[in-house]
Formats: sequence, C-alpha cells, structure tokens
Amino acid sequence: MNRLHSKGIIIALLLSVVISSCGDNTETPPEEEKNTAQSAERLFDEMVLQGEAQGTTYTIRYIQSDVDYKAGVDSILNRIDQDLSTWVPTSLINRMNVHDRTDTVFAFHDSTKYFSVLFDVSREIWRKTDHAFDPTVYPLVELWGFGLKNKGEVTDDLVQEALSKVSLQPSNIDMIELENGYVYQETQIRKGQAGVRMDFNAIAQGFSVDVIAEYLQEQGINNYMVELGGEVLCLGVNSKGKPWRIAIDKPVDGDQRVFQAIVDVQNKALATSGSYRKYFEENGKKYSHAIDPRTGYPVQHSLLSATVLANDCMLADAYATAFLVMGVEETQAFLNDHPELDMDVYLIYDEAGEFVSWMTDGMKNRIEELTNT
Repeated sequence: MNRLHSKGIIIALLLSVVISSCGDNTETPPEEEKNTAQSAERLFDEMVLQGEAQGTTYTIRYIQSDVDYKAGVDSILNRIDQDLSTWVPTSLINRMNVHDRTDTVFAFHDSTKYFSVLFDVSREIWRKTDHAFDPTVYPLVELWGFGLKNKGEVTDDLVQEALSKVSLQPSNIDMIELENGYVYQETQIRKGQAGVRMDFNAIAQGFSVDVIAEYLQEQGINNYMVELGGEVLCLGVNSKGKPWRIAIDKPVDGDQRVFQAIVDVQNKALATSGSYRKYFEENGKKYSHAIDPRTGYPVQHSLLSATVLANDCMLADAYATAFLVMGVEETQAFLNDHPELDMDVYLIYDEAGEFVSWMTDGMKNRIEELTNT
C-alpha cells in the first residue's frame, strides 16, 4: 500500500479536474461533458483536497465548507498504513505475518479496530464467495511476483505449497478478542501453520474511503466525493447541485485512457477491479495479477474489469476483487443467489476480441455507456 501503482481501473472524476494514479496530472473529460461543465451554473463553492497515500493518489471534494481538513485526512491514512500496510515494515499486519509460531499467539491491542473489522468482514465475504475472496492469498501473490518479491520460477509443487497456507478457515488462522468484564483487553491471532500471511490490499482502500467519509460527516459535511486509488464514495450532490458523475475506463493497455461509461453516484460507493494493466508475460502468454485463491493460479477467463456499486466502499472494493476472480458466469450466478447484498454490478469482458459489457438492472438506471473507440 505504499508504492505508486495502478489498482484495477482508475476512475476519473467528470465535470472537474481529474487526478491520475501517478500524481497531479489532469485529464480532459469527454467533449460533451466538458461543454456541460463550462455551461452549468456553479451553485456552491467547492473545496478540493489532493495527496498521495497507499501507493496511489486521493482526491476529496466537498461543498458548503471552506475548512481545509487535509491534515485530518492524512492523519487517518497514516494510521491505517501503520495497521494494515504490507509496505510499512513495522506495520501491525507485517508483525503479525512474520509471527510463525503455532504454539503461541500473536497478541496486540487493537486501538483502532481497523484490523479486527477487516478480518471479520473478510471472513464473511470469503464464506459468501466460496473462497474467491481471501486475504490470506499473500503467499501466492509473492510467489507470482505481485508482492514485495520479484517472480522466480513457478512450479506446480511451489503453487501447491503456497496454496496449503491459503485459507481463512479458523484452523489455518483465527482471531480472538479478549474481554474482562465486557472491557476489551487484547486481540490474539492464532496460526495453524507457519507461513500463513495476510494482505488486506483488496479491501483496505475501500475501507479507507469509508473511514475518511465518516470523518467528513463528523465535521458536518454532507455533500462530498472521496476517491482513493479509484475507489469512490459519494454523498449528496456536487458543486452544481447534481449527482456526482464517475467515469469507468475502457480496459485497454497503454497510458492513454479512454472512458467506457459514466455512472451517476449519489449516496453510494463505487469500486472497480481490473486485470488488464497489472500482469506479466511469459512464453507469449499474459498472466493477470488476479490470482484465484482456490486454484493458486492467475485467472484465465474473459472478464477484464468488474465495477461494483454498493452502500459502502469496503464491500464494493472487496466484491469487485472477488468478481474479477470468479469471472462473468460465476458472478452472475452469485448475484442471482444474493439479492440481500443490494449491489449493482457492471462487467466488461472479452468476446472474440471485442469488448462486451453486462450489467444488473439497477445499474441501467445510473450508467451511460460511451460510444468512443
């Protein structure tokens, strides 16, 4: 979480300046959007906060307040890194990861509850998705060269060895929160075998967006857009009194970005996970960074990106990752079986070399697919 990279599909902000995943660069919106932005009446003053965090950039916009909350936002992001970042050597999650004893526990005081919340939510999603989402996939991420280490030779034996450490089954890794008279004392992590590692990268950015959004609401701000690494949560309206409009990139290689669709986002979170930008090539074949924790290998299906609209960004982020692993047909079946999740989804996949999209009925009322090529 502490190096600059593109996470999935970078989502651009329309009707305003756009921040790219590599710093303070601006992006020109589609011509029709630019013309609308120039002619629309500005109803409210807008405060814009920008910075770098978790290996990417963030942009926060809010209206009807001229107070600069950047220091508070940066403090939150720094604390999240201290708990959850695998790129901070002394972080809580790294200290837990290197604790390889199975005869004793890793004990700590979880003052923020960031770790415990993500552990519990991750296990729930792991169960619902039939293990397609699994933050213990870290040994496989490292093996395939998408973590801190460069990729070496990968054999089936090495995959199976790493795969033996991947599971959120309580027998593999478990979390216990101790209390004394209903007063929290400490958190304990028990490992079933040495080498079990966790990485919350597939859910932590969405969670960070939720924490920042909650902070803004505590300051009395009820119209805002919080974006971190392409994960977005929007509340209320923008400076023109309209719903926030978020663009989804077309899944194409290269530095030039083309928008695939625009989504109206109001009182919802939007997250996208993509497989087309972060990959390696070997013997003329592309291998995605999306690793299926059930098989140990990078996914090989046709799905290129999954966008999820949900009530909070943590769930949108995690399920976008899970759907990218599951593929089109398994995702469609999952959504049919779990209407209680109240999510809308937009998928882009390859069909005979052409981009094809599929969306839930609820997404159809919010999205405008563009015809650019």
